[in-house]
Amino acid sequence: MGKSSSKSSTHGIEWEGNIKYYQYGSQRPTHEQLMKQMSEGHITHIRLYKIALSNLMWFADPLFFHAFVTFRTVDHGGEWWWSIEKNQVSLVLQRSKIDTDVRDYLQGRKRRSFVNPKILLENKICGMQFKLLHSYIIITDQLKVGYKFANLNCKGFAKKVYDFMAVPNCWDYDPNNDFKMFSSLLVFASLPIAAVLFRKLRR
Repeated sequence: MGKSSSKSSTHGIEWEGNIKYYQYGSQRPTHEQLMKQMSEGHITHIRLYKIALSNLMWFADPLFFHAFVTFRTVDHGGEWWWSIEKNQVSLVLQRSKIDTDVRDYLQGRKRRSFVNPKILLENKICGMQFKLLHSYIIITDQLKVGYKFANLNCKGFAKKVYDFMAVPNCWDYDPNNDFKMFSSLLVFASLPIAAVLFRKLRR
């Protein structure tokens, strides 16, 4: 489904530059069948979700969270629910007949939070062809961007995907605010260390 050259993220984890696909249920389409269904599917419902980064980070949910997009498509095979998101390694595309599969699970495992995902935005009128979204991801080189916690993260990717499908009802997320907040926290966290060093120097 597309691949680019790999590169390292700010966490030292190698960015694989591909789209990992996960199917829920008994149906296991071939690559050709999947691409055909994607080309024929029309997007009819879009949701933008947020979820805590982990069970230990639920308290920081207002500032630090994972964002992803789910959407429903209709084609000759009926209705499907999909999710698309970005992690430190790759993009992940999931599909199921049940919306809670792609909402509550990631690659077959429960998402890393005891708090259920929350809807940030929702658009029930779209009609876009799925193949346009796939083309947008490829054309805008999303597979080559890589991952950076403070700016090129899951939220930045989710914003691009949601805004493309839901325009003009866009998400007002600004990646620069994440970078400023992250920088401020680093400065704040370093203050106690600086104070200790200063006291030692004065002795």
